[in-house]
Amino acid sequence: MQQNLDFSRSVQILAHGLDTGAYPCIAYAIGCGDEVLESGYMGNRQVNPSPLPLLRDTLFDLASLSKLVSTTMVALRMLERGEIELSDPLFRYFAIPEDAPAGRGDVTIEHLMHHNSGLTPHIPLWTQTDDPADAVNIILRSKPWCAPGEQVHYSCMGYILLQRILEQVGGASLDVLAQREVFEPLGMKNTCYNPTTANVVTTEFSALHGEYLCGRVHDENASFLGGVSGNAGVFSTLDDMILFARMIASGGKCDAGLYLNPRTFQKAIYNATPGKNEHRGLGFQLTPTFSRLTGALFSEGSYGHTGFTGTALYVDRESRLWGMILTNAVHFGRDKTDLFRTRRLFFNSFADTYFRAQ
Repeated sequence: MQQNLDFSRSVQILAHGLDTGAYPCIAYAIGCGDEVLESGYMGNRQVNPSPLPLLRDTLFDLASLSKLVSTTMVALRMLERGEIELSDPLFRYFAIPEDAPAGRGDVTIEHLMHHNSGLTPHIPLWTQTDDPADAVNIILRSKPWCAPGEQVHYSCMGYILLQRILEQVGGASLDVLAQREVFEPLGMKNTCYNPTTANVVTTEFSALHGEYLCGRVHDENASFLGGVSGNAGVFSTLDDMILFARMIASGGKCDAGLYLNPRTFQKAIYNATPGKNEHRGLGFQLTPTFSRLTGALFSEGSYGHTGFTGTALYVDRESRLWGMILTNAVHFGRDKTDLFRTRRLFFNSFADTYFRAQ
C-alpha cells in the first residue's frame, strides 16, 4: 500500500488546463497495479449551448480508446479460447472483391491488431455509400497505404474489419459481445454503446448533424455504422474505467479473479513492431523512452491507448504505475495542443511524486 502521497500538484495542473480552456471538464485517476491512489473530476460536461456540471457518473465518449476497452479485449478472449487465430487471413472471413489490391486477402488478424496491415488509416465511409453494409467491401477495395507488415500506420479501417470478424465468430454484434466478454466480467456497469441517459459529456458541434453531440458518438464513421464500431463508440464513466485500468495494470487480474490468461496479456503488450515507426502490441500502443503521450518519466514500452475526444490511459511497464484522463476537449474544437501539453505535465508530475516516495 502506498501511503501519504500528495498529488495536489498534479491535480493543480489539470485545474489550470480547465481554467485556460484546454477542455471544459476532466475526470482523472492515478494508481499502481490494483491500487487507486487518487481520483477526481472537475468542470462542466457541457459549456455550449448552456453549462451543465460534470458528475462522478457522467459518461465520456472514449473515441479510439474503445479499440482497447472493447474490440481488443473481445479479440483476446476469443484468441485464448481458440475461436480465432492471429494468423487467420481476411479471406477466411470475407469474400475478397476481384478488384481488391493484390494480397489483400492475406492480411491477418495479427496485422489488424498491430496496425501494420497496410490498410489506409481513414476512409470517410459516409461519403462513399448510404449503406453501412457496404463498409467492408469499400475497405477491402481501398488503395494500400503500404505492404502488409512493412510499417505501422494506425488504421481505424483495420479495426472495423476486425469488428466484422469478431461478430461472425461470436454470432452477435460488437456491443453485445463487449457486454458479455468485457463489461460484465469486469463489473463495468455503466459502460455501453449508444447511451440512453442524458448524463453524457457533450463533444463537438457537428456540421453533419447540425448540433452539439451528446450521447451520439463523435467519430463520424462509428456514427455512420450505427454507433457500434470496432474503432470507436464506447461510452464509459470514471469508476468503470478505473476497473479497466486496474485490470491492465495488474497483468489481466480483476476483482472477480483472472480476466485474461497471463500469457495472453504478456503477448498483448509485447512489442511486435520493433524498428518501425510506431511500437505496437495487440491493440496496445507502446511508448518510446520520451513520449509525446506520457511525458518523460514513464519507462520505454509503457502501454495503453488514447482517444480523439481527449481520453488517455497508460501503464508504466516497470512499476505498474498508471494514469488516466477522460475529457471532451473537442467541445472547443479539434486543436488539442493545450490538452496534449497538459497531459504530459500531469503524467510527469504524478510520476515524479510516486517515484520520489519509493
